[in-house]
Amino acid sequence: MVFLAAVASPSAKADIILSAFGQQLSIPKDTASGTILARHYITPQQLCYQSRCDTKYLWAYPNGKSGGSTSSATTITTTVSGISVRLLINGKAYGTGPMEQLSQPIELQLVRDDRPNLGGSLDDVPYNDYYYIIRYDMTTVQFHPSVKLKGTITSINGTCSVPSQTVKLPKTLINRLDRIGSTAGTQNFQLRINDCPKGYNRIGYTLDPVGGTIANSPGVLPLASGSTASGVKIRVENAQGAPATMGTSITVDEYNKAAGGSFAIPMQASYIRTDTVATPGTVNGAMTVLLDYR
Repeated sequence: MVFLAAVASPSAKADIILSAFGQQLSIPKDTASGTILARHYITPQQLCYQSRCDTKYLWAYPNGKSGGSTSSATTITTTVSGISVRLLINGKAYGTGPMEQLSQPIELQLVRDDRPNLGGSLDDVPYNDYYYIIRYDMTTVQFHPSVKLKGTITSINGTCSVPSQTVKLPKTLINRLDRIGSTAGTQNFQLRINDCPKGYNRIGYTLDPVGGTIANSPGVLPLASGSTASGVKIRVENAQGAPATMGTSITVDEYNKAAGGSFAIPMQASYIRTDTVATPGTVNGAMTVLLDYR
C-alpha cells in the first residue's frame, strides 16, 4: 500500500511551475529524427531552493496532459508535430517512475521525432496541464513542482549549402619556418555558405578538423593523407591572422532572417612549424564545415 501511494499521480496543485525553453526555434523541415534541437536546464536551487534535492519520483505526461495517462518512455511527444521532449537527471533520461536524488541541473531536450515536422506552439496546452511533475521531500512534507514547455517551433523548407573547395598554399622554404610556432606561405580564401533560405533566427557554422583537434594548437589541422613533410602542419586563421576557432558554433553575422542569401567569410591558411625537427615535403590538412540552425 505504501508503494502504491508513492507512485499515484499527484492530485494536488503543483507547488512550483517551471517553464522550459520559451524561445522561437526555426528548424529545417527535413531535420533527421533523433536530432537534439534545443536544451534547457533547471537548477536544484530553482526546484527546491537547495544545492541538492531529495527527489523521489517523476511523472511524465505526453502532450502535456497532466490529467491523462503517464508514460514510462524516456522521450515523450509534445503538442507540436515532429517535436518530442526528453528529461535527464544527473545525465540519465527518465520517464514516469522512481528517480535518483538530484545534485546537478535537470536537462530538458527538444528532440526531432518521426512525425511530420509541421511547427507550432509548445504553449498549446491547457493552463493547469504540465509535461512533468517531480516529487521531492523536505523534512516531513512532499512537494510537487511541475514543468511546462513554452516557445514556438517554425519548420522551414531548405537549408544552406557549403561547396567543397581546395585551398593551395604556395611553396615555401623549410628554413623560413625556423622555430616552433613560426608561420609562412599565407594563402587567403573564403568560406562560402550559399543559398540560405529566409526564416531562421540564427545560422551558425562549426569548423571540424579531419582527424580531430590538436591540444594546445589552436587552428592547426592534423596531417592528412598524402603528407610527406614532418614537423610542419597547416594552421587555419581568420582574416586578421588569429587562429580559427575549431569545434564551436560561430554565428553567421551577415545572415538576415527576412532576406536569407549567400555569404563569403574571409579566412586564410598558412604553414606552421610544430616540432623541433622538421623535414620538407607535402603538407595536407582538411576540415569539415558543419551548419546549425535555430
